[in-house]
Amino acid sequence: MKEFDIFKEALKSPYYAEKYKGVKVPESYEDWLKVPFLTRNDLFQNTYPASTAMLTAPLENAIVLSTGGSTGVARTVVLSNAEWDAFCGKQGEAFLTLGVKPDDVIANLFVAGHLWPSFIGVHEMITHSCGVHLPISSNIPIEDIYKICRQYEPTVMVSLPTMFVFLADLAKKEGKPFKNLRLIAYAGEQLSREAEAHVRKWLGVRYIKALAYTSSDCGIMGIQTLDDGFGTYHLPQDFQFIEILNPDTLQPVQNGEFGEIVITNLVRKLQPIIRYRIGDMAKWIDKEKGVFQLAGRAGEDFKLGGAYVTIGEFEKGISEFGDLSMNFQLVLEDIGNKMNVILTVECDEPEKHQDSALRLRSRLQEIIKDLKGGEELGFFNRYEVVLQPLGSLPRNPITGKIKKIIDKRVL
Repeated sequence: MKEFDIFKEALKSPYYAEKYKGVKVPESYEDWLKVPFLTRNDLFQNTYPASTAMLTAPLENAIVLSTGGSTGVARTVVLSNAEWDAFCGKQGEAFLTLGVKPDDVIANLFVAGHLWPSFIGVHEMITHSCGVHLPISSNIPIEDIYKICRQYEPTVMVSLPTMFVFLADLAKKEGKPFKNLRLIAYAGEQLSREAEAHVRKWLGVRYIKALAYTSSDCGIMGIQTLDDGFGTYHLPQDFQFIEILNPDTLQPVQNGEFGEIVITNLVRKLQPIIRYRIGDMAKWIDKEKGVFQLAGRAGEDFKLGGAYVTIGEFEKGISEFGDLSMNFQLVLEDIGNKMNVILTVECDEPEKHQDSALRLRSRLQEIIKDLKGGEELGFFNRYEVVLQPLGSLPRNPITGKIKKIIDKRVL
């Protein structure tokens, strides 16, 4: 099994040699389940430039990549040039499964710089597959991005969901969809069903699919086709070994049961990634064939009153108001012995839509019973829906993502 070979390769690094002291070299899956997990903090503390302890060979002929840090502290990974080329080639294969053709005009709207791989990765991906590249980036003002896209009328756009929601907001304001846009391919974060409906309606796009299920620290983990349902992916089994584990027992789940994804990259040998808890939830649709469905981030639900609430319930409420954007941020904070619940939603000309803010406030209390009960029992210091202009919510300066939940409570 390839994962066993990667384990042996990892022992060449000082970090893994120390981490796996006393751990049996796996010969069966039962042995494999005893291999310790790799965490985000492990990557942060033991990777370049802070340390080269995770490397199995000298740092040369390589590329250094970083996550944006939107799910915590930024982590760095090092790939040999051959490993980077293999990743981009596999990503190119994923692009072709989405029906991209040589004459497609592809608007690359990812962030460039900050060691983030997406922008340069898309260029390499197009080189490995096909298409006409428009290297626009999202480092320029959104109005300029929108103007360039209107000028060149791309058939394919690739970026973060946050960017597509913003472009849809601008197209809605203008009342004019893009005439040639056939495919939107997103990556970096999940696109909710509600946000997808908003983007599809106002950009006039036929297909909205994940460019891939991928991350800087792990590489490509899932590929979609045009026929796949929402959140469904095919595991590139020659590239990754994925476990889906029950978060309580840490044992493998069966088809149809949700669990936490644990990743082992089967290609990276310079800085091995072994049993990494990436923080996503999923279920197997067909484990033998490697087909799975994502279910959001582990920990995206939170305690409110006596029940757990998901961010999807807020998205559902917002989606019912056509004058509001699907870009939002929820802040939870303890004030004395009470709590603030502040939902900020982007909107064109907020001063004209304050009635929507009040109606959304009431609608969320219908959807989330603990919002209504908490207010009636006096548990809240403030429960408000606040509207802000389009593009005004704080974005991650590297990735452009909006952090949807900021929980400041002492738990």
